[in-house]
Amino acid sequence: MNTRISMMLFLPAAMITVNAPAQAENFEGPFVGVEGGYSRDDIGPDIEDDIEISEDLDRDAAYFQLFAGYDHAVADKVRLGVEAAIGIGADDELSLSDGTDSVSLDPEFSFELTGRAGYLVGENTMLYARGGYHSSRVELTITEEGTADFQDKGYVEGFLVGGGFEHAFGDNLRSRIEYRYSDLGSNGANWDRHQVLAGVLYNF
Repeated sequence: MNTRISMMLFLPAAMITVNAPAQAENFEGPFVGVEGGYSRDDIGPDIEDDIEISEDLDRDAAYFQLFAGYDHAVADKVRLGVEAAIGIGADDELSLSDGTDSVSLDPEFSFELTGRAGYLVGENTMLYARGGYHSSRVELTITEEGTADFQDKGYVEGFLVGGGFEHAFGDNLRSRIEYRYSDLGSNGANWDRHQVLAGVLYNF
């Protein structure tokens, strides 16, 4: 009788012990992923020191990026992490012309390094906020009648903030959707970027 009672008490405790590591490992450790979605750039009237345009430039485009990061559990439901990403837009050149003169800005690629804080609202779902550094490599071309074209390449730098949620499918696969806002208004430029991206990632 005593043996049976001991087994009945031991088995549930053993099951909890076996399951606990799997639950604790959700949204922890290194990960890599890919995501894509909608991106909108709003630029102007200042696009560079001493360069001003008559009206704002704006462009809607598709955007894709690769990312990698690491999440760490600081409490039962709280995660802190870092993430690096490199992205590129599709057909995202911004241009303005009055028939004789024109200006165009072509974002070639972007790089970002952000931190994020997450909270588990369920065993498999995490809400998070992010913020950090964002930089874009851009080619600027200005054409004026009677003069040679002006071309320049450089980086516009600023900050990124955003938030979203992730959902885990099993031990390694996760999906996410997020909204991000970037202020790239450095070097005299007024530049806002809004993005809504969805992606998948693999958690090691």
